[in-house]
Amino acid sequence: MPKSNLKIENQVVRSSGRPPVVVVLGHIDHGKTSLLDYIRKTRVAAKEEGGITQRIGAYQVEAGEKKITFIDTPGHEAFSQMRQRGARVADLAILVVAANDGVKPQTVEAIAHAKAAGVPLVVALNKIDLASPQDAAKVKGQLAKEGVLVEGQGGKVPVVPVSAKTGEGVPELLEMIGLVSDLLELKEEAGAPLEAVVIESLLSPQQGPLATVLVKKGTLRVGETVSAGEVGGKVKALIDDRGRRVLEAGPGMPVQVLGFNAPPPVGAVVTRSLGGLEVKKETSVAQLPSSSDSQAKGLNVILRADTQGSLEAVAAALEKIRTGEKGINLLLKGVGPIGDADVRLASATGGVILGFNVSVGPSARKLADDLGVGVRSFPVIYGLLEAAEKLVSGARVLEEEEKAPEAEVLATFTLHSGDLVAGVRVLSGRIKYRDRVRVIREGEEVHQGKVRGLKIGKEEVPEVRTGQEAGVLVKPGFAFRKGDRIVVS
Repeated sequence: MPKSNLKIENQVVRSSGRPPVVVVLGHIDHGKTSLLDYIRKTRVAAKEEGGITQRIGAYQVEAGEKKITFIDTPGHEAFSQMRQRGARVADLAILVVAANDGVKPQTVEAIAHAKAAGVPLVVALNKIDLASPQDAAKVKGQLAKEGVLVEGQGGKVPVVPVSAKTGEGVPELLEMIGLVSDLLELKEEAGAPLEAVVIESLLSPQQGPLATVLVKKGTLRVGETVSAGEVGGKVKALIDDRGRRVLEAGPGMPVQVLGFNAPPPVGAVVTRSLGGLEVKKETSVAQLPSSSDSQAKGLNVILRADTQGSLEAVAAALEKIRTGEKGINLLLKGVGPIGDADVRLASATGGVILGFNVSVGPSARKLADDLGVGVRSFPVIYGLLEAAEKLVSGARVLEEEEKAPEAEVLATFTLHSGDLVAGVRVLSGRIKYRDRVRVIREGEEVHQGKVRGLKIGKEEVPEVRTGQEAGVLVKPGFAFRKGDRIVVS
C-alpha cells in the first residue's frame, strides 16, 4: 500500500452488508493484475519487476453503490501458498483465464484452491480482444475437464468475457460479482469480537514492521493492543488502500497496520490482546551443520526477502531443488536487507546468501568480498531459483556474475543552472557517461534516468571507477539525498 501523510479520516464507510472479499486467481501472464489494475484505474502492473505480481495486494473499489474488496495473488508456481491463503480469506474467487492461451498449470491449481476453500467461482475470460470465438469455446471445454461447468454448458459457474486492455466486459464482471455476493448474504458484524487476517507483512526501513490485514469480523481501531501468531503490538496507525490514515476498519476492509513488534506471520489471525507477546524475529530453519556435513548434504543458504509472504514462497521453492542427493539447507531465513551477520554466518558454514527484492548493505557487501562469500539479491524469482539450481549443481554463478556498477551518494551540490549534482563514491564497477541508472533509497527504487555529466574535481570525464569520488548529474533531475545508491541498469 502507498504511504501517506494525509489527514486522518474520522469515519469508516459502512453499508447494509459488508463488502464481498474477492480473490483474483489464475496462471501467470493471463492478466490478473492488469484486470484489477483497470478496475482500480491505476498502473499497478507496470510497477512490478518483469510484469509479475510477486506479493499479495488488497484493494477496495466502488462499483456503483457497492464496495468490493479485491485480493490479487501472484501466478508463479512458487507462490502456491499465497494463492491458497488468498482463497481461504475470500468470499468468492475470480478465475482469470486468457482466452487465447487456455487452461494452464496454475489455472488448475487455482481451481483446486477455490474448491478447497469452498468459495464460488466466476470465470473472467480475459484477452478476448486477441482471441476468436473458437478459442473461447475451447477454454470452456478445458474448464469442464477440470470440473468447472460454466453456464450454457450444463453448469452454474458464470463466465464473463473481458479485456483488461480495453475494459470491455469489466462493468459486466463487476455486476456479476455483485449478484453472486448478494446470494451469499454477507453480514457486516461490526460489533462482533475482532477477527482479521494478515494478508502480507514486511519490514519497512522507514516505518518498521508493517502488516496488511483484512478485517473479517468486528472493528480494528487505532490504539488497541493486538496479537497475530507469536507477534504482538499496539496499533499506532491504520492506512487504507488509498494511503489515507483512518481511525478504524470494519468488516471487509483491508488496511495496513503500523505498530506490530515484528512482521507478523502471513495467514495469522489478528485478535485483541491484553498485552504484548514475545517475538521471534527470524526463523532458524536448521541447526548449523558442521563443514563436513554441509559438504555432503548440499548447499547452505541464508535467505532474505522483502515480505513474509515472499519469504515463505521462495523458501518452499528452494527446498524442492535437488541434484542427486544434494539439496539446499536453509540455515536462516528472514525479512529485511542483507547484513553483516548474514555474511558471517555464510562464511562460517561455507554457504551463500540469496536475497529476493532486498538490498545488500555496503558494509555487508565489503565484508562478503573480504571473506569470499557469495551474495546476491534478485528482483524476480526466476533468476533466484535458476541461480540456486546452478549452485546446487556445483556452479559458482554468484562469484562469477559481474556486479552492477554502483555508487553511494556522499553529498549534493546545486549548479547555477539549478540542477542538483550528486557527489558520489563508486563502490563497484564503472559508471559511464550516458549510462542508464536507477536510484535506490533505503532499499526502494525512487528514480530512473541517464548520466548526463561526470566530473572529478573540475575535469569532465567519460567514466569513473571503483574507489573514485566524482560529481554525477542525472537527467531527468532528481533530489538526491546522502546515502542514496546509484546503480547502473
